[in-house]
Amino acid sequence: MAQQPISINPTRTHRLAVAKALNESRPTTILDICCGDGWLPESLEYPAHIHGLDLYAESPSGYALFQKGDFNLGVPDNLGRYDAAICCEAMGYLQNPGLFLQSVRAHLNPGGRFILSVPNPNYAGARINHLIQGFPRSYSWFSQNDTPEPHMPWLTLGLFQLWLLLGLNGFKDITVLEVQEPKPRRSWERLVGWIIKAYARKRVRKAKNESVRRLWEQALSDQVVYGRQLVVSAVACD
Repeated sequence: MAQQPISINPTRTHRLAVAKALNESRPTTILDICCGDGWLPESLEYPAHIHGLDLYAESPSGYALFQKGDFNLGVPDNLGRYDAAICCEAMGYLQNPGLFLQSVRAHLNPGGRFILSVPNPNYAGARINHLIQGFPRSYSWFSQNDTPEPHMPWLTLGLFQLWLLLGLNGFKDITVLEVQEPKPRRSWERLVGWIIKAYARKRVRKAKNESVRRLWEQALSDQVVYGRQLVVSAVACD
């Protein structure tokens, strides 16, 4: 069995989910927003034309084009259109997520796919932590507010926020992708999850339209209820 690239190790399971989705759909052109260490090219099982965008990283290998840029300003106008775009573990740092998503949509071909990953702020254990601490554990660095530190996420984007933001900014077919991780990680989370799922099932039964039903059916999934990672795919509207 071939050994997985170091950049796709088990501690970065969201990358496995993103790579799996791309390898299944095989887009020809891909924009990797906040490409970081440049993990994507070695994770694809087919040839693709990949452009990278990042503010802090240097030009990684395997990219047809790399550009420095602050994604708070959106995708640079000089970049073209793509069959797919990805943004991994970065949207929690955005100051204007709606404007960012509009710029991503503008750089996707009709029917193009956007795949993003964020820490899941609403898994069962995090909800208990939130009750005690007052904010999700993954987002506890916001007290440093005088410099834009490279790792200072503040925006808690869960399924419901992403569903709203993506829908308002030109995307459809919003889907939570499965991530290979323990679900639940701790036995006591299953009890909390039972309560969460009971509420979600009630909302599914009372859904007034198919869009609402689809949202709550995904909120009912083990990935949303127990998973530490949230990987979401959406398709650009024509």
